Amino acid sequence: MTVISALALAVAVPAFAQTAPMNPAQAIAAVAASKTGEVEGTFEFVVASTGAGGFNAYLNSAADYRDPGNLSIVLNTTGRNALKDKLGGHAEDMLKGKRIRVKGIARRVPTGSHFQTRIAVDTADQIEILG
Repeated sequence: MTVISALALAVAVPAFAQTAPMNPAQAIAAVAASKTGEVEGTFEFVVASTGAGGFNAYLNSAADYRDPGNLSIVLNTTGRNALKDKLGGHAEDMLKGKRIRVKGIARRVPTGSHFQTRIAVDTADQIEILG
């Protein structure tokens, strides 16, 4: 019975770890270790910087979006408009300095001269404001 209990705990711990929110460093490491180059999960960080370009807005975990330790949320037009309605203003203005939790798929993508780990947000319910 002891062997079965030990096996049950060994299997249960990774399952729990996968459902806990990942910080930017954990998310970036998980994506780098993934065979598919992506990781689905829940991610949590304080928005240190924001930006907008084209039709997208960006919420960054680092002050410099080029920082290799930065995790970026990409708000496409649909997600951006949904969050604007929910927040009463543009997410890039309303969420700077706030702790957020995001559900989605983190991917490593080329962005010109560097790579970035990004999570695309299509719906307002993917982002929870924690404070």
